[in-house]
Amino acid sequence: MVGHISQRVMPIILQIIITFLAARSLAISSVPALIIVPDNSAANVEFFESERAQLSDEIIDAIAHSQDNSLLANLVAFDFNSTTVERNATSCKTYPGDASWPADSVWADFDALLGGGLLRTIPIASPCYDTKEWGPKNVTKCHNLTNSFRVFPTHENDPTSIMWPIFQGKTCMAKSTTSSNATCTLGSYPVHAVNVSSVAHIQLAVNLARNMNIRLVVKNTGHDYLGKSSGAGSLGIWTHNLKSITFFPELELDGYNGPAFKVGAGVTALELYRAAEANNVTVLGSIAPSVGFAGGYIQGGGHTPLSGLHGMAADAALAFQVVTADGKFVTASATSHTDLFWALRGGGGGTFGVVTSVVVKAFPQTDVTFSTWTLGNSTDGTQVVSRSNFLKAVRIFWEMFPVMTDARTYSFFFIFNTNGQLSFDMKTFFAPTHTEESLAALLKPFFDAVKDLNIPFTKPQKSTYHETFLPAYMQAWGRNEFPMGTATGLPGNRLIPKAMWTDPAKFEILWNRTVAHIEAGHHFGVYHQAPGNKQNADNAVSSAWRNAQAFFITKSPNFPEDATTAEIREANRVLLENNLQPWREITPASEGGGSYLNEAAVDEPNWKEDFYGEQYNRLLNTKKKVDPHSVFYATTGIGSDEWEIRGPDLGVTTQNGRLCRTGK
Repeated sequence: MVGHISQRVMPIILQIIITFLAARSLAISSVPALIIVPDNSAANVEFFESERAQLSDEIIDAIAHSQDNSLLANLVAFDFNSTTVERNATSCKTYPGDASWPADSVWADFDALLGGGLLRTIPIASPCYDTKEWGPKNVTKCHNLTNSFRVFPTHENDPTSIMWPIFQGKTCMAKSTTSSNATCTLGSYPVHAVNVSSVAHIQLAVNLARNMNIRLVVKNTGHDYLGKSSGAGSLGIWTHNLKSITFFPELELDGYNGPAFKVGAGVTALELYRAAEANNVTVLGSIAPSVGFAGGYIQGGGHTPLSGLHGMAADAALAFQVVTADGKFVTASATSHTDLFWALRGGGGGTFGVVTSVVVKAFPQTDVTFSTWTLGNSTDGTQVVSRSNFLKAVRIFWEMFPVMTDARTYSFFFIFNTNGQLSFDMKTFFAPTHTEESLAALLKPFFDAVKDLNIPFTKPQKSTYHETFLPAYMQAWGRNEFPMGTATGLPGNRLIPKAMWTDPAKFEILWNRTVAHIEAGHHFGVYHQAPGNKQNADNAVSSAWRNAQAFFITKSPNFPEDATTAEIREANRVLLENNLQPWREITPASEGGGSYLNEAAVDEPNWKEDFYGEQYNRLLNTKKKVDPHSVFYATTGIGSDEWEIRGPDLGVTTQNGRLCRTGK
């Protein structure tokens, strides 16, 4: 095997325990020797160094028998008092200010036990404000922050910041100019976050949160549209520094024999793409470079520009290393913890455990032709072709979706209606295994129609052939700026099933709804893709993805960054009722439709069936089995309807509030 990216070795557990005990002026003679975990996991793959450093009952026992530390040992132990759990099962999570919230001395001891890995949250935008908690305004830092707030690394490298601050509650926005009475509060940022460098760190955090009934959230990069990696009054687990990647040219595992990667929880899609290119293979990953691969992406199913070749990213998962709700570190695979393995492949992130790594198949390197163009029915604001003819051309492209997905291609484009002028902006036509000539032949019926109808190009078609995947990806998405870091709109999406194309009557309904959406001026970004189930995987990927022929994204009307609750509520209503409801009506989950849970409307009314499809009931049973006391909560996650956020009303669901059992 070849290690592609080495990991900074963290202090081993024994050193952490000695440091802790020394800090408390206690004898260290009772500290046990570190238990060396096996070199191999149940998945026949070596642990990363970070995974070999684990919490054990022996270590807990050593803490318990040290002077004055029995309380701390109980708080981080694997076992806990069932009476406390049952009492808390019908109440809210412990919240700052509650009598049961850990005292500062407990947090200090916990930090010592972590070897200094506990971070007190400072809101990323606090330099833009005068605050009692975080100090005076720093004009220079604030200016630099506001200039970089829409750049991925700004949020990736912060332990608690998320990329869509509206779901944090907008309680501390990055603004170069603020009034003297402007405020910055913690909102839904975690109170503390554990800077993870070992499995033991995660186990300690999970055990403390479970035993103290504290809300727990997990963050890698913060690339989450719904705010799942934030939560008021919570303890955060920050996995971003688990950056190890190992390549296996030939791995035998549960019937698979071929190349594979083991990927740490902090690795981003772009980092894994680069590792794959270096080893002359490809992997199934996201279009946005900052997406955390092993977390919400692959656990949410993972649509990918290579779906025409290999399907969904979750289908390629062979094993997960994961800390479960009881604090244990297990391997989930086809032969170990099989229910958990099934759920982690598509059942949603932040719901079943904390993944420290995932083993995934790698695939042969592929060439790609990348193409872009823009069509309009106007030039310089003057209409030069009829609306009817423009839509005729667009319809021909729509009719070709099955042909294009059968040809293994994938696209992402927008239809804009700007003051009545229409445009068709193909941002990315991604064609794996195609040359420029074969792509031209595939698209010839469409471009022949464009020519016959005299549709003008506002940007001519340009195609580029790449011999390997990574350069094509970089041209298509790797260097692009994605809209993030703003709080001026709300997202939504819909998965459109193949049946809308195979039945002529349904296609007419589909096309009429498409035209109505365009004419209403709603935001309309569209992918043609049909991942199906090319690897014949049995997992939790939504049945809507298995049926999909297309996927579109939309958003609410824009509103000001300082919008009122009423303005945001109205925008949310328009998104749900005007933008999305007409599509729900023609593509219900019962007929193969649905919604992609990672880029969805947070208040989607039918989220159970639309996000999870036929898999929901089995996922719920698995959730109750592996997390019976709801240690893990994620908004719109499995079983989340048993909980509610009690906090300020922003007009849309945010994570800024106490997490409580519903109806209690």
